[in-house]
This record gives sequence, C-alpha cells and structure tokens, in this order.
Amino acid sequence: MRSKKSFSFDEEKDAEKIFNNGFPDGIIDYSKMYLVAKYIRQTFDYGEIRLEKELIRFCQKQDINFNPITEAHTIKKWVRSALNYDLRKIESVSVSQKEIDTLKAINNNKDKKLLFTILIFSKALKIGSVKRDKSKLRTSEHYYIHYNNFSDIIRLSRLNNISETDLADILHGYYNYFIFYNAERELIRLNYVDKNPENEIVIGDLNNVMEYFNILFQEHKPISRCINCGKEIKKNSNIQKYCKECAKLKSREQQKELMRKRRSVRK
Repeated sequence: MRSKKSFSFDEEKDAEKIFNNGFPDGIIDYSKMYLVAKYIRQTFDYGEIRLEKELIRFCQKQDINFNPITEAHTIKKWVRSALNYDLRKIESVSVSQKEIDTLKAINNNKDKKLLFTILIFSKALKIGSVKRDKSKLRTSEHYYIHYNNFSDIIRLSRLNNISETDLADILHGYYNYFIFYNAERELIRLNYVDKNPENEIVIGDLNNVMEYFNILFQEHKPISRCINCGKEIKKNSNIQKYCKECAKLKSREQQKELMRKRRSVRK
C-alpha cells in the first residue's frame, strides 16, 4: 500500500511497533517501510547488504506474495534512506508568552488554531533534523514549514473541514506573518517566531497540540472528577457532578425511584 507519508514526532516508537507487530492484515504500508529500514539499521547496526536482506525477509513475512525482484528499486530507496538518516525523536518544543500574545490578536479562532499549529510544527522541524552527516546540514536562524506539511498541520489542528488549498488561502491572508518563497523552493518562512524568547511554556505532547491551545487561549473547560467513579470530566456547568456514563446510571436510578413512589401512592 503506497500512501503519503505523514510526519511523526517519534519515529523510533512507531518503527519499533511495526517491526514487532507487523502491519494490520499483513498489508505493507510502503511509506512506513522507511521507518522500518532506519529502525533495523540503527538497532542491529546493519550495513547495506544485510539491511536489504532483512527488509526482504520482513516484507515476505508480512506478505507471502511480496516480490523482491519487482520491488528492487523500492527496496533500494528504503536502504538508501536508512543509511543517510536516523530516526526522528522530538519530545517537546517551547513557545514564548510573546508568541502567544501575537496569536491572541487574531480574531478568527480557526485561523488562530492553524497558526498556532504551524508555530509548533516549525519548531519541531527546526530541531528534528535526522541527517546522519551533519556537515552537509544547512542551518538557519529562521523557522520554516514546507507545502508538503499542510496535511499534517490540518490533522494536528483537528480541522477536518478544510483542504490544503483552503490552508494556503488562509496563510496568504496573513502576509505579515509569513514570507512565501517561489514554488520551486516549496518553503514558507514564519515571521512571528520570537527570536529572544522569555517566559517559555513547554509543549510536551506534540500529537495533541490542541489540548495546549485550549489551555493557553483559555478555551478549555474546568476539569473536575465524577463524584461516583472518580473519572476526570470537563464541566459544562458548575452543577455538573457526574461523567456521562454515571449521569445515565443516575438518571435511570431516579426514574426507577420515581416510578416506585408513584406505585406506592396509588396503593
């Protein structure tokens, strides 16, 4: 199965899971085989020949019809990638109070979510280089995203009702926040990154950036605990005492008690 690669903040964890458990239903995800190849090379310190053999063995274990001859070119790409790149592992990034205040000035909440996600994503890209030969790595003081990051930005923003074209149109509406390079470079530079950050806040769970958004931009609901089972709940009102499950049970109990009283009165 050839699908578009999605960005992973912890490739090591993802690759280890695939290597140990395989792919669901034995269907090989060719885009994720790059992770498997890097994992095998890093874990077992294999060279090119042994790595290629192990990849073939792994794929044939997943799919008995996997043909290493017809897939020779693809296998070579996996091996080449594994020899040139390490697995990415980004545990956290930080945002400053100045960056948060800049985004608070945006009135449109959807746009604010997207620009916050882009800010976090660009910082992850900055520290997430996985090239093994650091001498060939070009560094810059600026922060960027790529056009091919759009699908991941939309996913992390949890805005399923917009397309990549919609995102591009939104970003061009904030021309003071970005510098758009020509299509060949496929880069967008962020202008709202704080170069001298103070009062930084750590974003630790990069796959759930919207949870941090809700807290930082005061959209979160107060957290409480169900008085029946102790489960955490997000309160919709000050009188809410139960989680959804316990509220249903409590309602049934109240209905039964009401019916019992009614029958008692009739007697």
